[in-house]
Amino acid sequence: MERKLASIQKIVDIQSIKDADRIELATTLGWQVVVAKSDNFKIGDLIVYIETDSIVPERPEFEFLRERKFRVRIIKLKKTISQGLILPLSILPNKNYKEGQDISELLGIKKYDPQAELEDRLESEKQSRQKNKIDKFLKRWSWYRRLFGKKKKGGFPSFIKKTDETRLQTIPNILEEYEDDVFSVSEKLDGQSSTYFMVQDKTWYGKKKYTFGVCSRNIYLPKQDNSNYWKIAKKYNIENVLRNMIGNNKYIVLQGEIIGVGIQGNKYGLKDLDFHAFNLIVDNIKFDNYTSEKLLKDQNVKFVPIIDNNFKLKSTVNEMVKYSNGQSQLANTLREGIVCRNYEKNVSFKVVSPDFLLKHGE
Repeated sequence: MERKLASIQKIVDIQSIKDADRIELATTLGWQVVVAKSDNFKIGDLIVYIETDSIVPERPEFEFLRERKFRVRIIKLKKTISQGLILPLSILPNKNYKEGQDISELLGIKKYDPQAELEDRLESEKQSRQKNKIDKFLKRWSWYRRLFGKKKKGGFPSFIKKTDETRLQTIPNILEEYEDDVFSVSEKLDGQSSTYFMVQDKTWYGKKKYTFGVCSRNIYLPKQDNSNYWKIAKKYNIENVLRNMIGNNKYIVLQGEIIGVGIQGNKYGLKDLDFHAFNLIVDNIKFDNYTSEKLLKDQNVKFVPIIDNNFKLKSTVNEMVKYSNGQSQLANTLREGIVCRNYEKNVSFKVVSPDFLLKHGE
């Protein structure tokens, strides 16, 4: 499901907050947001909902976020957690909107994404280094600038799904729909998402040929460089790992999280870079957590910590959010959250721990 940073939603509940005269707690989808009583929101009202980790434009209605650099974050007011913003439809140009409509582009809202910013910077620096005197000379002519003026980023392989789970609060009805199903729960790690793949090319006189690839979360990095993604590839000899595992299949994909020095404040207190896989895919078949962990252990590749392989979903979003809080299995620190998956029905989502977000100001 594509994430909607800002959308038209409906208020499904409003609750009072203890010892609070001017604010109350409104619920939209599965999100709970503190709102001002003076806004007179009512159950059933259509409103503008803006998710956390959104960067809003410098407009009068967002001026109160200037000190936070116009970033929407999780906050706590009167011991009550608030995730996101609820605003009236009056901030929009007109009132002809439908529930669920994505208005991110209309409002000029962008995602706060440090990893994507880093990728853009690395790509820009790489392109800058690749420029030469001939290129600069030829750019004097407009025909050359039109043809070669803009260099594209390395594309992400089309046969691989990018690593970005949907948050439970966006799809709260899933708790009721799959209440009788069993899920596998793993710890969500706070690092850099990475993807490694191997594709079996056509054989040449009976000899198999392979293409090995390294990707960040969004960009294919075909040439070996000094990035964390390639450092991990070399440290764990991932090319050889995938070659050992591909067999007669067309392709194999390994996705995981890089953590450690220089990444997200190194919350796990590591002295070097480390890697924990969370997806193992062969010819479009995704192995479950238990099988993935077992197969990768034989190749000396770690898997993300598995919390429960026989988990029944709790009945409310609040209960699931509470369950997401806890200690990391990797270090003496709070875990970022959890990822829940049912492989049989291909259902998955994440729950980010509010305790983690509040502690780290995220």
